[in-house]
Amino acid sequence: MPASSRVLVTVVTLLMAACSVVLGGGGGGCFTRLFSFGDSITDNGNWMHYARSPGAVARPPYGETFFRRPNGRFCDGRIIIDHIADALGIPFLTPYLAGNSSEDYAHGANFAVGGATALGHDYFRRKKLDARFTPYSLRWQMSWLKKVLRMLAPEQGRGWSELMSSSLFLVGEIGGNDYNQALFQGRSVDEVKTYVPDVVAGISASLTELIGLGARTVVVPGNFPIGCNPGYLTKFPTNDTAQYDSMGCLRWPNDLTQLHNRALRAELAKLRRHHPGVAVVYADYYAAAMDLTADPRKQGFGGEPLVSCCGGGGPYNANLTAHCGTRTATTCKDPYAAVSWDGFHYTDHAYKVITDGVFRGPHAVPPITLAKCSRRRP
Repeated sequence: MPASSRVLVTVVTLLMAACSVVLGGGGGGCFTRLFSFGDSITDNGNWMHYARSPGAVARPPYGETFFRRPNGRFCDGRIIIDHIADALGIPFLTPYLAGNSSEDYAHGANFAVGGATALGHDYFRRKKLDARFTPYSLRWQMSWLKKVLRMLAPEQGRGWSELMSSSLFLVGEIGGNDYNQALFQGRSVDEVKTYVPDVVAGISASLTELIGLGARTVVVPGNFPIGCNPGYLTKFPTNDTAQYDSMGCLRWPNDLTQLHNRALRAELAKLRRHHPGVAVVYADYYAAAMDLTADPRKQGFGGEPLVSCCGGGGPYNANLTAHCGTRTATTCKDPYAAVSWDGFHYTDHAYKVITDGVFRGPHAVPPITLAKCSRRRP
């Protein structure tokens, strides 16, 4: 059986387990809340509330195609967590740093922050790296969750358990910035590969804590194929054509991502064995995104999936000295036809296709049927 088929069978098996927990449990309703953790892929405004100078994401054309204004999302419109909320039939989540009361978190909360890592700054300092990204690592985001839980259910026992068991948790993607931090500071990919066990262990520790708090359905995405990322293709060019695959993606970054994803899947398998009553689902963001690169026109995209919609020129429109949102950057006429928004993040349309690919197939079959869950809610 090909590797891709084995991955699909694994996802099918896991999501069947998830459906039995979600739809066959004794709670009556399905997912009444949504909580998410991660980095800029999932951030819907925390970076803007944290950073004194949030930068280009606070300026047009960010947010232009759906919200009609910049709103803290590193995208032209909605991101994956928004599309999941739509399917659940709940309002878009409040960024944790924008909330003030329990009413703000009535439907859940988003703890993701642009630049976030799975590991804390101390880890990178020990590696003699400049810990230049946000301090709000995954562990810090977990502490925010507990603050929200205390607001929603002051009594930790049964109140927390019922709240957690009726919620869907999206943990990631996370870990990409742990590798970016080193690669962008000139460390070799061979060195960065040695970080993978530590990064995965950091993710696992937070998942174990979530389960201990009462979570019963946890979706854990793998990382995206960064070798197909216009920003990576611009930052790490080479004249060695053997370093590129048939689609034009760089092989070595994708090899690193796949190493991370394999280790993550193995760790999730251990968690399932230790917590048989919990649905711990691996979401194959890598395969979903590769589908867009391999055959973009099938989903209504244009024919240049490796070219950024918004950027400062160059072969991939991802000039790293003229980022999207700066005065010299330009934006494509039709973001709907683009896969990449700004060289490092996807477009609203791409995120919608990736979300559908994970939750409705083919990368998660049978899916956690989010729309049906929302109709069954009390």
